[in-house]
Amino acid sequence: MSITVGICDDCPEQIELLKGYLYRFDNGAGLTVVSSADPLEFLARLKENKPDLVFLDIDMRELNGIELGEKIRAEYEAVIIVYITAYEQYALEAFRVRAFHYLLKPLTEEKFARVFQEAVGVIQKIVFGKTAKKSFVVRRKDETICLDYDDIDYFEKAGHKIKVHTGNSALDYYGNFIKLLEEIDPGFFVQCHQGYIVNINKVRGYRDKTIFLEGNLPVPVSRSYTINVKERLAKKLFTGAGEL
Repeated sequence: MSITVGICDDCPEQIELLKGYLYRFDNGAGLTVVSSADPLEFLARLKENKPDLVFLDIDMRELNGIELGEKIRAEYEAVIIVYITAYEQYALEAFRVRAFHYLLKPLTEEKFARVFQEAVGVIQKIVFGKTAKKSFVVRRKDETICLDYDDIDYFEKAGHKIKVHTGNSALDYYGNFIKLLEEIDPGFFVQCHQGYIVNINKVRGYRDKTIFLEGNLPVPVSRSYTINVKERLAKKLFTGAGEL
């Protein structure tokens, strides 16, 4: 399977280092590498070679890596984005572009190899349609509804009922959060408040004790859950926990 990988870093030495890693992993698979130290030039080169995977620096002069990632995501919806940077403080911002990983410099070949192999695995699932979707079953008095995890934004406690929010709609059923937490996969969801559980893959930002989901939808984070939420969000970026 041929894979196109992009690298953008304003340090040419870092680009050559990553290229060296990639070509050692190629094994005749037909790997195409597109690289540039200039973010705007990089965007232009990607138009000629649609990327499957990109490795981006964050602290760049012409365009920072988060802004670059947003432009790439807008153009290539399925692309896998990995940040490689010396600045840990930008990690939560990477959720805005649905980053797959966030790796800190100095980068070892072993860490790079692990991330690259995981990314290739995801690409293969996308190409060959082998992604096994997880689902949640809502049982109500007169119907049973099966919802893909991908369609669930968050769960909300509403008295003796639970509301399942999916895009612009919601459905409710009688239930409690304790049982709900036992039923759902903790790799996909995190409780951020006594009355809210969010889909980690829908998180696009976190600030001022608020999680922002797709569409800039705000969900509150209470003090008792703040540390756990930050740890879970960081874990997803630094270790790749969860799914795209």
